[in-house]
Amino acid sequence: MKTLSEKESELRLTVALPDNDDWRLLGGGEEVIQELNEVLVAALEFAKATDRTWGGIADEIFPPLAKLNAKYPNIGILESDAYTTVARFFAINLTPAIYDYLRYYDGAEG
Repeated sequence: MKTLSEKESELRLTVALPDNDDWRLLGGGEEVIQELNEVLVAALEFAKATDRTWGGIADEIFPPLAKLNAKYPNIGILESDAYTTVARFFAINLTPAIYDYLRYYDGAEG
């Protein structure tokens, strides 16, 4: 058996990426998924670089997502399902404690 800390450390060594089913967009294809995942991976690298605030992490995620939303309008990049995917990604790859912050992020806290 592993301790919780050991398991958590082990999980941080890998990265799980969302696929099309996770994002649940209204279109866009693999190119959009790749661009979205690039945003998430860059923000994750930022978050892991040192102890970052959740607001700082959100600032690395949501402005780039807003740019992608402008590039690919009407496919749901800034909709509820996408926020759920962002929150799940960081809960799995960084810490479960960040889930609610990112899931219900509205930019006002930043």
